[in-house]
Amino acid sequence: MKKTLYTLVIMVASMFAMTSCTQNNGDIGMWFGTWHVEQIDMDNSPIDGYMGTDFFQFQSTLFQLRYTDDTHAEKQTVGRWQDNGSSIDVTFPDEKLVWVFLYGIDMGKDAVNHFTVEQLTSKEAILALKATNGHTYRYHLKKWGK
Repeated sequence: MKKTLYTLVIMVASMFAMTSCTQNNGDIGMWFGTWHVEQIDMDNSPIDGYMGTDFFQFQSTLFQLRYTDDTHAEKQTVGRWQDNGSSIDVTFPDEKLVWVFLYGIDMGKDAVNHFTVEQLTSKEAILALKATNGHTYRYHLKKWGK
């Protein structure tokens, strides 16, 4: 009985380990994970009121814009993203899922936010976006976690 219970525990633990992968559809490269939006520039000048409370999260084809306030309360908006090599396209197909807004990003149903990748390393990135309001925004990202 003891041997059977031990074997069962090992099998269940192995199953949990194999199913705990968070990368849908395999490795998506350097974008996978959470990126802290440390600074936002509008037309080459930092936006004074930005408090560094937003995060970009990439997984498979899912994109999440997450806002965290000083009490650690969170709001999230979910969309889709596509890596085009030197650019990234982000869309938000369901307007009912939009609870977070960020300077320059168009959350409209048919809007495509076309970010140009100006810099990308394993720890930092800069994305530029020519917004529908005519301004150019730069998002300075730092890899969160690792």
